[in-house]
Amino acid sequence: MVRSLLVGMTMLLFPAAAMAACAPLKLPPSGAKRSEIVAAMMPAVVQVLARVGAEQSESYEEILGDAIRQTQASSKQSHGSGFIISGEGLVITNEHVVSQATQISVKLADGSVRGAKLIGSDERTDIAVLQIEALARCYPALSWGDSDRIAVGEDVTAVGSPFGLGGSVSAGIISGRGRSLGNSPYHDFLQIDAAINQGNSGGPLLDAAGRVIGINTAILSPAGGNIGIGFSLPAAVARRVMAELQAHGKIVRTELGLGVQGLSGDAAEALGLPSNQGVLVTDVALAGPAQRAGLVAGDVILAVEKRPLTTMGALSAEVATFEAGRAVQLTMWRAGRRLAIDLIPESKPEAAQRAGQLAQAAAPDSLISLAGLQLAGTTKALNDVAGQSGVVGGLMVVAVSANSPAEARGIAVGDIITGLVGQPLTSTVQFIDAVAEARAAGRRNILVTVQHGRNSVWMALPINIGE
Repeated sequence: MVRSLLVGMTMLLFPAAAMAACAPLKLPPSGAKRSEIVAAMMPAVVQVLARVGAEQSESYEEILGDAIRQTQASSKQSHGSGFIISGEGLVITNEHVVSQATQISVKLADGSVRGAKLIGSDERTDIAVLQIEALARCYPALSWGDSDRIAVGEDVTAVGSPFGLGGSVSAGIISGRGRSLGNSPYHDFLQIDAAINQGNSGGPLLDAAGRVIGINTAILSPAGGNIGIGFSLPAAVARRVMAELQAHGKIVRTELGLGVQGLSGDAAEALGLPSNQGVLVTDVALAGPAQRAGLVAGDVILAVEKRPLTTMGALSAEVATFEAGRAVQLTMWRAGRRLAIDLIPESKPEAAQRAGQLAQAAAPDSLISLAGLQLAGTTKALNDVAGQSGVVGGLMVVAVSANSPAEARGIAVGDIITGLVGQPLTSTVQFIDAVAEARAAGRRNILVTVQHGRNSVWMALPINIGE
């Protein structure tokens, strides 16, 4: 099991001169002890406190009984980690630490607490950027390192707040590169053996000089505790995502219109390549950006903007930063020779556009209405349009009415209802029958499992008569 590590304010502006003077913490001299590096960098590591509002538990209680009342509090506060990356008070953490927060605050290394404002977040890379209250002086801030150059076997230090224990430090090495996390759409994590646990999410991974080369994000935890396999998002990706979040508040995704897979040594030899460093193109979508650029199945992508691709994860990291309409140069291998191709990525459709595409792809008489949702049985075509990975069974959301119960619960176009009271949902008939049975029993809600991006959540949907 892969586990994430998650266990309005008035802004005072800096004078221009003060802002210009802010600089990162001074790094210890080369050869400094780990203890000296940690002591120097610790003032810039913070705890992130995310207050989650009161749960609307009545509908759950109706279905599950008194047991749920004993486990739900009126509100709760989750604890994560983060670090200050600019003297003006910008903080980096994981998106999942603050994704459901109604109020965010940051506890500094000296114990003081500052209010924080969410500048922007990105679910795909699990990054959030916060702005904490400005001061008349600069905040201590960390420096970025070069995660592209960090090698397997090199020493690293993880700093954070596991289980709320602020300022905790663990040491280890880089155990691997280009790792994937379950169903995560991002595939280029650094694997580390430094002990990280719940609450370490968003904390910095430091190289031997005290520079940030990763953001600690998740652990592999079959039994719920640390077993020495952790994952950190590379700093190179975090920096690019942070810059776009600062500029736009969100990440605009692009699509290339091609299918790829890793390149084995045997496949590389069959294609005349000297090594298996590259990504094999297995499919090219009709009239997509890749086909217009001239890519064909059987090509191998060797580099992006002259940066070599060693793994599928490396390509995922590059694609995460592509801009729609801005050409990128791909170095390809085809028929025994190298060639350069310029590809122009396209923007992925926004929710409103995607809703229209989904509704067109679904048969009109197959749509089901409930709680402000328009639902259609999933097909491969619907999954492709929605951007869901693989073929997921269930009912796909093709429209969400404004101000509806479904919208209030955060359901979005492209989400998929995959289960009923914990059981897999395999057909529209099963769903219709379950709703009818619940109504006949006098219930006001039905408990469903909703696939939203990489997350799967349970929620109660109203089944009002007449829908």
